[in-house]
Amino acid sequence: MNIFYSSPWRIGGPGVVGLRSLSLLLLCLAPFPLGASPPENRVPVQAALVRSVEAGRVHAGDPIYARVEFAWSDSGCKLREGAILKGRIVLQTARSKAAKSSEIGLLFESGQCDGRDMKPLPLTVAAVLAPDPNEKSSLFNDQQTPPLSDAVGIGLGQERTGSPMRSMLAATSTVLLEPPRNKPPQVVMPGQVVGIGDLKLGVGKGPEGSSVLTSERHNLRLESGSRFVLVPNVNVTVPAPKASSSGSSTGESPAASNLVANADAVGEPDVCLAPACSVALGESQPETPATTADFVLSIKQLGFPGTADREMYDLDHDTTISYLGANRLLFTFNPHSLVTRTGADIGFLNLHLVRAVLIDLPTMRVVRTVGWRIHDARQYLWSMGRDSILVHVGAELRVYGPDLKIERRLVLNGPLAFLKVAPSEGYLAIGTVRERHSEAIHRELAEAEGREPEEDIEVRVLDPAFHTLASVMRSSRDALPVLSEDGEIRAPTIGKNRWRIIDYTWTGQRRVLKQVTSTCRPEVRSLPPDLLFVTGCDWLAAGKWYRILRPDGKLVLKGDSPSTEQSYTASGIVGSSLFAVGITELARPLAPFSAFRSSDLKNLHVSVYLAENGKKLTAMTIPNPLATAQAFAISPDDRHLAILKPDQIAFYTLPAIPVSHANADGQ
Repeated sequence: MNIFYSSPWRIGGPGVVGLRSLSLLLLCLAPFPLGASPPENRVPVQAALVRSVEAGRVHAGDPIYARVEFAWSDSGCKLREGAILKGRIVLQTARSKAAKSSEIGLLFESGQCDGRDMKPLPLTVAAVLAPDPNEKSSLFNDQQTPPLSDAVGIGLGQERTGSPMRSMLAATSTVLLEPPRNKPPQVVMPGQVVGIGDLKLGVGKGPEGSSVLTSERHNLRLESGSRFVLVPNVNVTVPAPKASSSGSSTGESPAASNLVANADAVGEPDVCLAPACSVALGESQPETPATTADFVLSIKQLGFPGTADREMYDLDHDTTISYLGANRLLFTFNPHSLVTRTGADIGFLNLHLVRAVLIDLPTMRVVRTVGWRIHDARQYLWSMGRDSILVHVGAELRVYGPDLKIERRLVLNGPLAFLKVAPSEGYLAIGTVRERHSEAIHRELAEAEGREPEEDIEVRVLDPAFHTLASVMRSSRDALPVLSEDGEIRAPTIGKNRWRIIDYTWTGQRRVLKQVTSTCRPEVRSLPPDLLFVTGCDWLAAGKWYRILRPDGKLVLKGDSPSTEQSYTASGIVGSSLFAVGITELARPLAPFSAFRSSDLKNLHVSVYLAENGKKLTAMTIPNPLATAQAFAISPDDRHLAILKPDQIAFYTLPAIPVSHANADGQ
């Protein structure tokens, strides 16, 4: 004879380091022989549905997947957070005239126990909760992981020098940072449904011990992100409690609740007042006449084959120019030659060669030429100081000096997901992919979700010598970090079309720099010498905008433009008094985020401004430009501007800078 024992289960209790402070209690009923002691480990598995399921659109035998939300283990299986559970539809009935209710029977049979491969793990759905309302909300999208400053040791060492870099030198250990979550109900009973009206759950009442979900009023549908509470597969025969239609309560994330907003930054209107700020000229205003180039350099004689007309969604990085000192220019391009693949290149669909040509400008001679094997189509070259560059070649990062010779290198421990450099280039953040799934599971999840599966990203903060200062784990679906001199910049929304630019400093402070209005998520980028480049949308006026901000959030430059202007890029250099903004203009207006062809590009407008107040020094317009994001560069001595044209590189002498605005070298 069996009896049923009921007791609360706490998930992620206070003694477990790194788990959410909020807990979910399950009163789980499981049969065991009379007189026997109840099992000790009664913690259920919590997992979120990967893809929505709807009666009438699925069939018995179809696979379903759920992602584990909290680490879980028992004597036979250890599931890490983010592990995948695989199950199947056991039965389904769509609502019709004959069938007044719809139902779906679910059963989970395997999971990624102790690794990436699936192993038998029979589980029964014991309760269902509505999706986390904040999981896909832009309000908390970039709050899913705490800022880099929350890494262990990152805020130490300030008392002697006040240097944020010195504080990071104390951070040597890797820490797994957990995202804040909404507050779930404190108690969930077997058979309970929370936050989904007109849905009932029969635990273990279906074929093969499956749990059956039933809806009386409409065709049953479980949205992606719906949360399951699962227990070892047993046929629970207790009556199910009445379904609850009330949604789970939401709580403000700890980071948000402790945020003290800068009243001046929040309340300050988006007004640009001289002399501290300038307004960029719009399309209807007369632009500064184009200056004649002092000299040009043909790029065809360097082997540049030109570019093919192709469809794209953004400017690419196939071709770049950058200075290596005041008198040397580096020109890189894709020669579009055949690539011989090796075993290390398997899986890199965008593998291509890049030719780098170093040119001595006083003599107009080629000093050195090297070739690089580039694994992807993303940015592969960054400036590092006034005469060095950082390049992602194959599976490593390399720093090249003024003679285009390797000075140091770092072998990556996984595919590079991103690389971000601080404005002073005194430190950088790199993200490398840690694959969660085997190749077979990866394919199944990609097919189920219709996008690339979520992976782990190891984020490391490095100094220029590639010494690790801090290391954290994040999701591949988190917003990419943006580095300031003081910490990390984020842009959460505070309502419809309203956003805040927030600086999370290494010392643990959270400073609101600016409040902006944008009909799309604004993009924030670091810009040397020590600025922020913010771009956004104004779809109501069929246009876009950009802002250049100081570290304190004050405006330096404000620009608005029509929808025919496709992309904004900016370039600066450490120690300079100048920065440049490039605006790529299309021949015809396009809908936001739609594809365009490289032949649609009409003009590239490049303007050079003073970093102190945004005053324009000069401007050039390049017709029929190349579809590349790195098409212009200011020399380290602030004397010249180089712009890449379809068949040549043009060099322009910049106007003299007033002494009060001179750079660190007094030039």
